[in-house]
Amino acid sequence: MDRVRARTLKPYERQKLHKMKRQLTNQVNSRHARIVLLSTGGVANAEIAWLCDCTPQWVRRILHRFNAQGIDGIIWYPFYADHTGQPRVFFADVVERIAEVALSPPKQLTGLNEWSLPKLRQYLIEQGVVPSISVEHLRQLLRQRGVRWRRTKTWKESADPQFVPKWRAIRRLYRRPPKDGRVLCVDEFGPLNLQPRHGICLARQGKVTRYRATYKRTLGVRHFLAYYDLKTDRLYGYLSERKKLPDFLGFLKWVRRRYPMSQRLHLVMDNYGTHVSVAVAAWAATHNVRLYFTPTNASWLNRIECHFGPLKKFALNNSDHRSHAEQEAAIMSYITWRNRRRPIGVQPLAKARNRAA
Repeated sequence: MDRVRARTLKPYERQKLHKMKRQLTNQVNSRHARIVLLSTGGVANAEIAWLCDCTPQWVRRILHRFNAQGIDGIIWYPFYADHTGQPRVFFADVVERIAEVALSPPKQLTGLNEWSLPKLRQYLIEQGVVPSISVEHLRQLLRQRGVRWRRTKTWKESADPQFVPKWRAIRRLYRRPPKDGRVLCVDEFGPLNLQPRHGICLARQGKVTRYRATYKRTLGVRHFLAYYDLKTDRLYGYLSERKKLPDFLGFLKWVRRRYPMSQRLHLVMDNYGTHVSVAVAAWAATHNVRLYFTPTNASWLNRIECHFGPLKKFALNNSDHRSHAEQEAAIMSYITWRNRRRPIGVQPLAKARNRAA
């Protein structure tokens, strides 16, 4: 009976299963998630059946589905056909059912890829969830339940055969940093062109800032070579014309000079070609540096990644830099503020103006 076990969970699968387990309006999904999580925790199938109030045969069926199809194989959508009549007064349970239909994939229910309020209204009436409802009332009910339009996001699953060992090594490094060393996250940001970059701004109606259009960019690009110090929560780096092996090796030597040679550096970086080169490995072995490479398509493990978004927003968006020196000055100004080395107001410039006046 216990020969069927749930396979090893991936990080995003464990997170989604815990969310399914906490569902109050869909007890089927909650039970299926509990079965998988208990199985990965080493609980026997007979005990899982007793804890989840189901039969051992059903436990084995759910585990087989999960091992073959993943989470999609154990999710249940209850609103394929429900023709029960409902009163015109929308009680809490009816509103809950409306929200659950709206949150269910429309492809599974209608064959369409997206919901719209009129199509959702039509489906609710056809399935007998509500006898009638206006589009505006439907919008208000969904808003009350916290259901709003959101943009979809992309994700990429790592196919690295060494994903689990690499993931565990980096996670262990983050959770328990070595006392005699320093953990640094290294990466490149770019290429950075000289081009107008749009963004958002506060403005009155009809007064939005406009930027020129460019089609020819003949001044080349720059790459921001940077590292993030987890202990001090500070970001450092400089701009380079290229990011080839000599440039990256020179950057690593610059990083090494910023710390005493007796202090071991633990560098987390992705598996870009120059990072995994023999020259970098040989240099690290002779300079008290240990390298940690993120798995393929899993650069989200590198904690410097989340700091490049704010850098782009506050240093590059809403700008039209005409030279690389001007663009570099904007980036360094943001980093100086981000590292708490200056107040947000550009006080030195204001004082200089006052002295000049």
